Amino acid sequence: MLKLEPWQRTLYAVAIAQFIALGGGNLVFPFIPFYVEDLGVTGESKIALWSGVLTTATGSMLFIFSPIWGSLADRFGRKPLLLRAYVGAMFTMTLQGLAQNVWQFLALRALQGMFVGTIPAATALVAASAPKERVAYAMGVLQMALFSSQFIGPLVGGTLAASIGIRPTFIGASAFYLLAFLLVFLAVEEHFERPTPEERGGLISNIRLVFGIRPLAILIGVVFFLNAGPAFVRPIIPLLVASFDTAASAEVLSGIAFAAMAITSAVAALSASRIADRFGRRNALALVTFAAGVAYLPLAFATNAPVALLLFGGVGLFSGAMLPTANALIDHHAPPGMQASVFGLAGSSFALAIALGPLSGGAVASAAGIPASFLVVGALMIGVSVAVFALVQEHPEGEAPEEALVSGE
Repeated sequence: MLKLEPWQRTLYAVAIAQFIALGGGNLVFPFIPFYVEDLGVTGESKIALWSGVLTTATGSMLFIFSPIWGSLADRFGRKPLLLRAYVGAMFTMTLQGLAQNVWQFLALRALQGMFVGTIPAATALVAASAPKERVAYAMGVLQMALFSSQFIGPLVGGTLAASIGIRPTFIGASAFYLLAFLLVFLAVEEHFERPTPEERGGLISNIRLVFGIRPLAILIGVVFFLNAGPAFVRPIIPLLVASFDTAASAEVLSGIAFAAMAITSAVAALSASRIADRFGRRNALALVTFAAGVAYLPLAFATNAPVALLLFGGVGLFSGAMLPTANALIDHHAPPGMQASVFGLAGSSFALAIALGPLSGGAVASAAGIPASFLVVGALMIGVSVAVFALVQEHPEGEAPEEALVSGE
């Protein structure tokens, strides 16, 4: 029987729990516009507006509360805060299935953003338990779970909604969070030492400390752009595939495009640690981000579905390694005992990107056309890669993060 070290047991349990939980969260995305219509909103433009507002509400609350939960996790433990996030998601998902009007649904989506935040909580728990030399691998496994849930969740959710209805599917999604809660509660042991009053910083002092470390401040900004890029083109992809002269429906091609990116991203996430080991974390992040940017550019000139789908797979193959490498680099620079605070701020950056990316992408496509959107995001990723290479340094293992490139040195 394979014997796992404690950090490996934590990693695999949390990764499986995140796959289950995020799969549950992704169950509902395919039919939110239809649920909005069921709640009494009529007219295509109003349904589209409400769907955007609902997404923004969740992201805005996540942006505000991620640093708060991160600071509390460094004070009371990362496992309790991850369990709290699962409980919050379980209750808010159940209540969303019972909403009687769109205003109640909006309030509950905002509460979900306020109380959930499983990604930064899980990332901090795994990063704190893994040996430093294995953090890149651990981040890759976690990111693979995320990408896999993005692929599986909508497929299962669409099938469930068609067979049992939309409201029961929300309640079914809450059951996924319950399973994740039980798995982490039973399988994960965290040996957490609470900081003394002298060691314990407040929320504002922790934020100041994190942003006083130049590489961390830059990397939190980088996380925004790494997430904003894919979010920027997400609403454009269905429009691109719909423009092709093909017998296949736009819905099918759009689903295949997203699946291609999710599958190749999951594969790439696992390879992130090998790339980081070979080139160094900073160089690896710059390399894969540059390659992802280059992969976006030909999509502006794609004229048929097979070529576009192949290119989407290529985008996923490179972009899938970006976030695990960035997270490993963030952990590399994080002050001891402050992983949750740091990843909480990174979670805010992620939430802001998810809220603003689709709006920006839609605006560019509306003003300059669909091809321009892919040129913009490609150029953006290339610019980010140059910034990473020029501005971020990797301090040697064993050197305190505070000693490396603080406040612009």
